[in-house]
This record gives sequence, C-alpha cells and structure tokens, in this order.
Amino acid sequence: MPVEHPDPLAFKDWLRQEARSLGFSHAGFAGCGPFETERPRLEAWFAEGRGEPLPYLDPAALLDPRTVFPGAHTALVGFFPYARPGAVPGAAPGSLKLSRYLWGPDYHLVLKSRLARLLEAAQARWPGLEGRVCVDTAPLLERQLAVRAGLGWQGKHTLLIAGKDGSWGFLGVLLLSTELPPDPPFAADRCGTCTACLAACPTGALAPFRLDPARCLTTYTLETEAEPPPDVVAALAETRWAAGCDICQEVCPWNRAPLWGDPDLWGGPSPLHTRPAADLPRGAAQWRKLTRRTALRRVRDRHWRATLARIQGS
Repeated sequence: MPVEHPDPLAFKDWLRQEARSLGFSHAGFAGCGPFETERPRLEAWFAEGRGEPLPYLDPAALLDPRTVFPGAHTALVGFFPYARPGAVPGAAPGSLKLSRYLWGPDYHLVLKSRLARLLEAAQARWPGLEGRVCVDTAPLLERQLAVRAGLGWQGKHTLLIAGKDGSWGFLGVLLLSTELPPDPPFAADRCGTCTACLAACPTGALAPFRLDPARCLTTYTLETEAEPPPDVVAALAETRWAAGCDICQEVCPWNRAPLWGDPDLWGGPSPLHTRPAADLPRGAAQWRKLTRRTALRRVRDRHWRATLARIQGS
C-alpha cells in the first residue's frame, strides 16, 4: 500500500509557520541544485588566494548543496534575528568591542536545537522524510541559498540583508529529501549607489559584494592565530574590536531600525563587555569560564591574549 503524504503546498505552508513560531522571522524554500552562476566568481576568488586564511573551505563542495546531504531536494532557509536594544559594543567605559552575535549563548546550539525539533515534527507528518540541519558549519553557500529562497539580497558587505529588517541575523538551513515548490528568488539588489560599508571598513577588506578575509579584522580575532599584517594590527588597536567586527553593519542604512531578535540569544551582562580592557581575563581557566556555551569557546585563550596585546600595543 503506497504511503500517503500531505499536499506539498499545504506541507510547505505548515513548515513555514512552524519555522516562524520557532523564532525565524523569515523562512523560504529553495531547490538544491548547484550554484552554477556562482562558479566563475568563486573560482576566481580562490584562484586569487582569498581563501587561504580559511583553509577549511572547498569550492567544489560549496557550489553544490547536495555534497552536504546527497538526498537533498529542498532547502528551508530561515533568518533568525539577533539584534538587541542597548547592546552596543564598547559602550562601557574602557571596554573593548565584541560583535553583537557573541553576546549571548552559542547560536549554533540554539538554532540547531530548534531546527532539529522542526525536522522531527516534519517527519511525523511526512513518512520517510529525511533531512539535515545546517547552521554555519556545513560547506554551504548559505547567503546565496537565502537569496534563492527569497529572503533578501546579498549586500555590498557580502551579508544577507532581509529588507527593512536589516542584516543582524543568523541563517539556518534545513535540507529535506522531498521536493517542494520553491519560492521566487530575490532578484533585486537594493544597495543601489550606497557605499557606506565599503568606506567604513578600516582595512579595505571590502569591495562591492566581495570580501578579502586576509584583511578582515574578524579573520584575525576569530578564525586564525596567524600574525595579521601591520596595517590590520594598527586597525585593531584603533578600533578596539577584540572579537569580530560589526562596522559594516553599523553603518548600513538598512539597519537603522532592525528587527529585534530572540531574547534567548541576548544573554546577560558579561565582564567581556563591561570591564575595562586592563581588567579582562588572561588566564586559561578564567577564559573557559567566561566563554562556556558561547560562540567564543572555539577561540583559545592564547589567541585571545594575543589579540589583547595587539589592541593594547603590548
């Protein structure tokens, strides 16, 4: 006897509503075919050596979502806002700056848990459905997938802009083994002639719709312990960004009135955001305690100490 499945359109509507109930302000659906239109740009980016600071990236894997989950036919892509009123890096006297997304619990844990619940509920409604939850660590072109799913456009700073809701958001992806009708892709680029993000980048890491990780502050505070170029060290000391960098998002006009995020991601006061730089922890035990269950846990204490030394000129 054949297995009965729900109507695909009704199932898709249900999935979208469930995703929104779990905190995703936007949820869209895309097919999982290769990103052939991205191939020339991505291959040129790697050929120029732009990917060297990020050796875990593989262009062949990035171009095809099915390398992550071979049975994938549909991607549910969600935008999970994390902006928080009153969370201004460096606002406390003498404090350093940590990106807003690092202020609360590890977003990987929060989003993966919610998407896993959604997948479990979907499997109860669609017998035989298989899927994979992806949050930031799988080799996916998540922003391009979000554009394909109609969530927004990739801005000149390379981040996804979800229209008037801005760019302060995480992307979560649920790859599904069934084929559902895709949403219309977001075809427009609404950055227009604005170049605020490019002009504000302190190291010139940004060109229109293109990032050079070898010149990005975030690369050297989070991704690699390699020694930054002298002008990047100077920018770290001048801007006092100790973990990540939000400058390009801070100046983006689309973030003037962002959508406030889920309080579960905001977190409480932390010494990392409130203490003067001279009082911040430099011991491994203190660092492990302060970064427990946060996205900063992957940064070793020696890496943190090296960043502090560069910022303080010591």
